[in-house]
Amino acid sequence: MEKHTAPPGDAWRLGAGPFIFSGVPPMCAGDLELVNDSDEKVKVRAIPVVGHRDRALERLGLSELRVGARLAPHDRTRVRAHFLLDPHTPPGTYTADLSCGGQREPVVVHVLERLGLQVEPDVIRLRGAGGDVLTTLVVVTNRGNVTETLRELALIFLEERNWVGRSLVYALRETKQDEGHQAYLDRLVHELRATLSRPARVTLRGGVSEIQPGETREVQLEIALPNELMKGRTYVGSTPFMSTELFFEVECNGANNSKKRRPR
Repeated sequence: MEKHTAPPGDAWRLGAGPFIFSGVPPMCAGDLELVNDSDEKVKVRAIPVVGHRDRALERLGLSELRVGARLAPHDRTRVRAHFLLDPHTPPGTYTADLSCGGQREPVVVHVLERLGLQVEPDVIRLRGAGGDVLTTLVVVTNRGNVTETLRELALIFLEERNWVGRSLVYALRETKQDEGHQAYLDRLVHELRATLSRPARVTLRGGVSEIQPGETREVQLEIALPNELMKGRTYVGSTPFMSTELFFEVECNGANNSKKRRPR
């Protein structure tokens, strides 16, 4: 597809720069002034970029400005335009020139920070008993444009799934009909308190300290489960992990030091 339907610099030209663009990769958008000096309609689909300065490299996607404008004869208008950048273009300010025939107008592109971390699996499912130390492997991909730094230790507050509903039912079962509501409330508080546990400890192993933009790494997690977990119940929780979160689901398959457990 042609970049324009009339010769640049003769039939149409740019307004006065500089033109400012900004955004997060892969798109940086801004306004552009175009002038049609001819007696014909003009379509402008793309404008080449030259004279890259600073860190403005063509390989990052700063070689062409995409426009998609239609100009009536002798029209002067501002239109939206955008750059399609490499998704991992580092944050910063990039400068270059728009080229229209013999005309050159400065363009400034502000690339903003983009955090985009992907963890697989999205939910880490484990089986174990209270007090166990479990290990698992996750695959982490940095889809953003900044380096992500890992911390060595994290805490997860595990919450029993449907713990409120179960506590309500258990307290109701244990309360006799003639005991009154106070006895029921006392047992309910006891049940709720019994579900509380200390946080699980997550330690990162393997020596991975940071992940560069576009990089994929394997990260080994060591999870120390709290002793208070109860057999037959499932616990869920999450913890911050760089710019995202780790989500856990733990099926407690035995009591601490028990020799009779379902297999992991």
